[in-house]
Amino acid sequence: MKIAVFALTRGYPEDKSKYDSLIERNYSIYKHINCKRENPTDMILFHEGNISTEDQEYISSKYEYQIIFRDVSEYFKKVDFRLEGEEKFNLGYRYMCRFNMYHIWDEISDYDYALRVDEDIKISKFDPYIFEHMKEKNIEYMVGRFTKDIHRATNDTLPHFLLNNTNLDVKKIYNHRNPYTNLYATSVNFWKKKENNELLKKIALTEKQLIHRWGDHTVQGIVLNNKNEKIHLFPKLEYSHISHNFMIKNNLFRNLTINSKLNPISIKEGLYTKLKLKIKGKLSSKNIYSFEVN
Repeated sequence: MKIAVFALTRGYPEDKSKYDSLIERNYSIYKHINCKRENPTDMILFHEGNISTEDQEYISSKYEYQIIFRDVSEYFKKVDFRLEGEEKFNLGYRYMCRFNMYHIWDEISDYDYALRVDEDIKISKFDPYIFEHMKEKNIEYMVGRFTKDIHRATNDTLPHFLLNNTNLDVKKIYNHRNPYTNLYATSVNFWKKKENNELLKKIALTEKQLIHRWGDHTVQGIVLNNKNEKIHLFPKLEYSHISHNFMIKNNLFRNLTINSKLNPISIKEGLYTKLKLKIKGKLSSKNIYSFEVN
């Protein structure tokens, strides 16, 4: 069984200290996964051509095994159309979403299973043989939490793109029960199947994906829901998502309650505020695909 642990990461040619969180991430993978496995996973770091050989050697020197660095700058090109929405979602961010929803499956096509662990993730609990468990139980996808898509431009445009360009049951599959994709495990073959890959391609490679900033978590949710593929929760997992200042914990009790698909991550406010927004959305929202309604 070939397993890849991967991330699309940024280069910091002027300041090596900015690699600290990535180095912590790598060590947590070594400590909780690779040092406990008889056959360690491959560690792959994709980058936009901005991690120099010197920086690659520096990052590798802090990790016990080999790190595979892959330059994927071919997927990050200038465009001649205007992007819409918030400036914080620049072209690089939107290409990152495209890479993680589509191009990644070509890049790791020779692997059986993959674990995405973003550069700002620090794992503190993990079952190192979860991939063998997935194979035994025929599980295609596993994640720590569900999440809604609170990006209004996506909810205003992606469902209508699907309605106009596919025969999908959009109301059924666009349900805001998406995987929280900063850390997930999956069978690579699921995404390489012809029907799934063609749907990913249709969504990912349209200019609209860049213009409106469609995210990979929602697109993965659409594909999984379309195939009625259950999104499983990790039975044992704990990690911190540093950029979101958020801790994910998975065990039997939490998976039946806090982590269930009935309580997807949406906003940081409490349950009362979430319920109030949902009621208000159902009464006033004109978009049946908005996160307040679902």
